[in-house]
Amino acid sequence: MKNSVLIIFLTVFTCCEGKKQTDDSSVTPSQAITRSSKMVALSDSVKTEEIFQTPTIRYSHLEKGYTFNLPFNYRIEYIPNQNSQNSYYKFQWKVTDDLIIDSNSGDFKHFSVSNFIPYLYSSSYGEGDFFIVKNKSKNLLMISDFLKSFDEVLYKDDNSAIISDYGKLKAFYFEYLPKNSEYLVYLSDIPFQNKRPEAKTDEMINQLLHQIRMAKNISKPIKNQDKSWNSYEKQLSVLEKDFFRKLNLEVKKEFTSDQNLKSFSPSDQGNNPYYTVFSNNKEIETVWTNLYAVHNNGTVSITDTDKNFDYLRDLNFRFFYTADYQQILKTDHSTVFQRKSQDAFCLISKTKNKKFIIMKEFPDLVQTPPDHYKNEIEFYRELFENYK
Repeated sequence: MKNSVLIIFLTVFTCCEGKKQTDDSSVTPSQAITRSSKMVALSDSVKTEEIFQTPTIRYSHLEKGYTFNLPFNYRIEYIPNQNSQNSYYKFQWKVTDDLIIDSNSGDFKHFSVSNFIPYLYSSSYGEGDFFIVKNKSKNLLMISDFLKSFDEVLYKDDNSAIISDYGKLKAFYFEYLPKNSEYLVYLSDIPFQNKRPEAKTDEMINQLLHQIRMAKNISKPIKNQDKSWNSYEKQLSVLEKDFFRKLNLEVKKEFTSDQNLKSFSPSDQGNNPYYTVFSNNKEIETVWTNLYAVHNNGTVSITDTDKNFDYLRDLNFRFFYTADYQQILKTDHSTVFQRKSQDAFCLISKTKNKKFIIMKEFPDLVQTPPDHYKNEIEFYRELFENYK
């Protein structure tokens, strides 16, 4: 959930005779898209199957009576149909005479998917949309019925594809839901142009294949899962891995250039820190010992006279400044605190190599479910404990 009024920008797909028209004249084809459909299919077939078959750590999300089993880093949110002064959305796509995906239709359902790993370094972490619409035909559709609407197909199988839509690469997936005679349709719309440096075609295709894997598994049951760092890492896309690799290199560079540096926080373009890495000296070890000593469901209160408070204040770490907090989780190398009466959390981990102590805040957000950060905290705990 967002803590501000949701504003959905206009996206229109109007289809006639299977070919769509759009009023979006600002989209220009990327110069990076140079490979033909045949080249992609031949050169990437093995890698594609490898991505699709990689075990994924998933969680169930129940939205408006539908269960979505999504990868750990994905969230889904139901978007109401009605438009208002502060929220406007329009989507129209005539797939066939019998299947028209229209946001003005009474049976249209819209779910927006986001990724909490900000690999584009932008304010938008959107990973596309799921649409659910009624099937009004006795005949089931094939993927060819959907793909005739697009400019070029770079990859396809029985129920998914990577397409070029007015120069933008997108992932597509569809599935028939027999229970209510509905179609579930996924279409991504990643602003790859926000990537700096510009994303390469192979990187974009890799990300889109990971999205297709997400969609292909959305209705499959969740079985026993290995939530080790090795499993998390294998599941990440090229761009997601590159995001964390660059943050790690940035931290190492700062500590190498300044031997007296106490801490460093890699930050986004808005100067908001992703997390804070502390060099494991005597002072921070004392902070860690005191915080880790708190028993499960116990509280901690740091006052102005506390030396630990002074150390954290000097390093601009504010989570423990003003109120009591309750510990909700402790493992061999990590502890998690929750701000009382609020859904704000703080994860503190000591790396297994004992070189660093890392802290990450998860801020209080309005109207979020109680477990909003659960899978995110589990992921970062594994990341930090195995930090090198």
